[in-house]
Amino acid sequence: MITTDTIINLKRPKLKAEIIDVLKNRFSPRVFSEEEVKIEDLNSMIEAAHWAPSSSNRQPWFFYVAKRGSKGFRKIFSCLSESNYWAKKASYLLVGCYLDEDKNGKNNYGQYDLGQAVMSLVTQAQSLGYYSHQMGGFNKDMVKEVLPIKPPAFPWVVIAVGKIGDYSKADQILIDKDNKERKRKEDVMIEI
Repeated sequence: MITTDTIINLKRPKLKAEIIDVLKNRFSPRVFSEEEVKIEDLNSMIEAAHWAPSSSNRQPWFFYVAKRGSKGFRKIFSCLSESNYWAKKASYLLVGCYLDEDKNGKNNYGQYDLGQAVMSLVTQAQSLGYYSHQMGGFNKDMVKEVLPIKPPAFPWVVIAVGKIGDYSKADQILIDKDNKERKRKEDVMIEI
């Protein structure tokens, strides 16, 4: 039988150099528990995103945050692709948006900067004992209809956040997707 510990142990990477535990232990599960994220912990995650670096300190991001059971959660969930059905059990769904223009004009780094804010958010979540799963599988046009998102803001990512769930009670499809060793490509640095 596959258990949550089986999945967590399988996801521990084989490292070429030591990294901090919060990064080493982070992965994106598809099985979440019904346990709620504490509001002070959610605020801590958002604060971590708030302090992410950005080009010219423009901070071209914001997040729509919706708690499971709320109208906003149902709106965001309705925009996810069918394969992301598992996200309904997450404690929160967040829509990360970037701004490609502000009072200083065009911003060519909005997507990159949002990515840094999201990494800060998910790293803080992991440090607090929560897991997150970032998704690109959603209908961006539909999100702009159900949430008040207008240019120059663009929805770019949906993030599920919560406590990891019990894999021994999960759908076999989800177990099969997550019951795989984490691998990374070999060459990320080319010495010149």
